[in-house]
Amino acid sequence: MTEFSKQVIPADQRVALIKECNDFIAARPAPRMLNVSANANLPIDKDELNAAIMGTGIAGFDESMSKRSKRIVKNTYMYADLVSLLKYPSASQKEQRYNEFMRLMKLAGWFAFSQPYNRYEATSQKLTMDNVALNIIHTAVSAAVGQGAAALKVLKDVADTTMDALKDVPEALVLFERNAKKAEGGNFCMSSALEDKEGTITMAIAAVQYIAAAQPTKVLFVEWATSSVSIYNGSATMSMDEEDYLMVEPLIVKALTEQREKALSYEFGKA
Repeated sequence: MTEFSKQVIPADQRVALIKECNDFIAARPAPRMLNVSANANLPIDKDELNAAIMGTGIAGFDESMSKRSKRIVKNTYMYADLVSLLKYPSASQKEQRYNEFMRLMKLAGWFAFSQPYNRYEATSQKLTMDNVALNIIHTAVSAAVGQGAAALKVLKDVADTTMDALKDVPEALVLFERNAKKAEGGNFCMSSALEDKEGTITMAIAAVQYIAAAQPTKVLFVEWATSSVSIYNGSATMSMDEEDYLMVEPLIVKALTEQREKALSYEFGKA
C-alpha cells in the first residue's frame, strides 16, 4: 500500500480549494442518481445507529464511535462523493473520479494510504457485488500500517456486520440501489470506521466500479456472471486529522446543507 500523497497543503490553499468545489457543485443540477421526491420522506439522520447509506456509499461504524466522529465521517465522505461524481460522471472516467474522491478526502483532513486503482480479478465464474466489496476492504485492512491487529479485526468485522444488516433494511437497500446503478453499470463504496481511546478516527474504504451491458434488478445480494461484467476497484485506509478538518468544516457543512437533495443519508443498523 502506498502513501496517497506526501504533499502538505497549506491551510489557506485547503480552504480555497474547498471553496472552488463549493462553487462548482452549486452551479450543477442534482445528479441523475438521486430522485428528490422519492427520498423526501427519509428520516432525519441523528448519528445514533451503527450504519448508514451515504450517496453511493455503505458505511459501518464501530460502537466505539461518538456521534461527532460519525458525523465527521459522513460529512467528509458525502462531500467527496458528491463533488467527484459531478466532476467525473461517465463510466469512462472511473479512475479520475476515484482520484478526485481521494484528493477531496485529503483536503477534508484525512491522511490516507491508498492502493492503485486497478481491475478486479475474479476467481470464479459467479460473484456477488457485496462479496466483492468485502473482499476489497478486507484486503485493504490487511495491508494497513500503524494499527494493531485488534483494530484491524474490528474494521473487518464492522464491514461484515454492516453488509449483513443491510439485507434486512429494505428502505436503505432501495436508496442504495437507486444511487449506485447507472445505465452502463454502476459504482459504489463500502467503508468501516472506528475511534480509538485518544479520539483518532480510522477508516477503511473499498471503491467499486462495474460495467455491464445488462444488469440484474439489484446490485447487491444477487449473483453476477463473471463473463458479463467488468469490475474496477480502489481501496484505502485513512486516519483523520481533526485540526485539518476544523479548517474546512464550515464550508463542507454549508455545501451539504445547501445541496441536501444531492447528498442524502439514511441510518440503519442498531444503536
